Amino acid sequence: MTSIRDDLVSKWAEAARAAPSDREWRAVALSVPATVRFLAGIREPDGRIALLIEAPLGAAPATLLRVATEGVSLSDRRDAAQGLVRVAVALEREPLRDVFEVLAADLVDVVRQAATPAQALTIGVSRLEAWRAFLRSGRRGLSREEQIGLLGELTVLELLSGEIGHEAAVEAWFGPLDGIHDFSRSGIGIEVKSVAGGGNLVRVSRLDQLDRRGLSSLLIARPRFQETPDGRTVPAAVRDIREAIDRSAPGVRRAFDDRLLRAGLLEVEPQASPGFAFILQDLYGFEVREDFPRLTGLSVPPEIVDASYSLDERLLGGFLIGADGLSRSLKMMGGAHD
Repeated sequence: MTSIRDDLVSKWAEAARAAPSDREWRAVALSVPATVRFLAGIREPDGRIALLIEAPLGAAPATLLRVATEGVSLSDRRDAAQGLVRVAVALEREPLRDVFEVLAADLVDVVRQAATPAQALTIGVSRLEAWRAFLRSGRRGLSREEQIGLLGELTVLELLSGEIGHEAAVEAWFGPLDGIHDFSRSGIGIEVKSVAGGGNLVRVSRLDQLDRRGLSSLLIARPRFQETPDGRTVPAAVRDIREAIDRSAPGVRRAFDDRLLRAGLLEVEPQASPGFAFILQDLYGFEVREDFPRLTGLSVPPEIVDASYSLDERLLGGFLIGADGLSRSLKMMGGAHD
C-alpha cells in the first residue's frame, strides 16, 4: 500500500510536469477520503511544493490564516465565487524538503480524521503549531541525553495514566509545552530528572523549576535507567502508550502526538539519531519542601534573572521518597486527596 508521503511525492512530480499557467498553483488531488480535499501543489512562479487543503467557504476561520516560520509558510485564499477556502502549507527552504514531506504527510493523516470541514481546518492549524515548535528547536533527532529525558517523562506518564487515566495524564504533561513543571495537576507538580548509569547529579535548568509557589506539593521524580541492547527505546515506549491510549481514550491520541512533536521527536526521517535502549533500574523521588536546597527567583538577588545548577542526590536523603510515595502523589493528582 502506498504511503501518504509516497503519494504526495508522486503527485508533486506529476504537478511539476504540467505546463505552467497564469494560476497560483499547479495541483493534483490526492485520493484520501476526508471532509476536505487534499492536493499536492506547485506554486507559480517559484516552483515551491505545498500541501493544499480545500474546504467549503463556510468552514473558514473568522480571521485569515497567515504563518511564516522556519522554512514553512501557511496562508489561505477565499474564493466567494466557488465557495471555497484553500489553505496552503508551502515549503520555503529546499534543505528542509525531507522534513517537509513528513510534515505534509502527517497533516494529511491528522486532518483526514476530522468529522467536519471546520474541525479539519482547526485541527490542521493546531498540528502545524506543534510542527512550528519542532522546527524552531532546530533538532534533527534526539541526542542520547534527550532520549533519556523523554523516556523518563514517558515512564512517569505511564504511571500517572495508571492512576488517573490517559486523558487527565496527557493533559497534565506540560514538559513539551515549556511548562514550569513537567507535570502539574490538582496543585501537585512533578519535575522528572532522569539519569542513566551511576550519576548522582540532579541538574536544574531554571530558577523556577523547583519553585513551589502556587502548588501544595512539588516532587522530583528520579527514574534511573541502565543502557542495554535488550532494553526499551523511546519509539517502543511511544508505541506502548499509543496502543494503551487507543484502547482506553482514543480522543487523547492527537494531544499526545502533538506533545511528542514539541518534545523534538520526529519518528520518520532519514537522518534520525540512533535509538538507545534502556531498562528502568529504579524509580524514586524527592519531596521539595520549604527547606529543600534550591535556588528560586525569591532566594537569589534580583540582579540574577536566570541560573542552572546541580544538586548531589547523595546529600538529599532527608527528602527521599520511594516508589510508593510517588504513586500516592500521582493518585492525588487525580483529585483524590487523603
